[in-house]
Amino acid sequence: MKRLPDLLTASRGLIAVIISLLGLVGPDALESVILLIIIGWTTDILDGRLARHYDKGVTWVGEREFAFDMIMVLGGLCYLVLAGFIPPVPAAIYVGVAAGFIAYFRSKMVTMSFAFPIVALPLIVAYFNAPRAAWIFIIWIVLALLYDWKRFKGVVLEFIENAKELARRY
Repeated sequence: MKRLPDLLTASRGLIAVIISLLGLVGPDALESVILLIIIGWTTDILDGRLARHYDKGVTWVGEREFAFDMIMVLGGLCYLVLAGFIPPVPAAIYVGVAAGFIAYFRSKMVTMSFAFPIVALPLIVAYFNAPRAAWIFIIWIVLALLYDWKRFKGVVLEFIENAKELARRY
């Protein structure tokens, strides 16, 4: 059971690969992709709570938890591109610009700033193409915020502090 938090974190890598590959199925897989995204972000909510519960110290996987989150984000983008919802050239330019800024600033806040629009895209696309899945996702978001409001508030405060630090540096 002490490995469960790491398994949940690492599962986001597998989920991201599956989401990406569903792009080869095309737009018909959108509802399945939304379900997998919900499952992936649910593992994100649970892994931290379980890790703190077992208080086993930071593991190799735990140290890379944010990287697994970003892999999930990219998995969603890959699906949207492969399924034809997003043109590949603008997506590649966005990722290239993001990578440049992230490499230059080396800031979690910068990474999160570029990731947020990509995180929102599957919901926006679903709203217009699979409304039932979009509403399920919206309900999940509300429930997740109610369940984990303290953590969400902490992430926002961390983002603001990182932005202030970045502004002081530059």
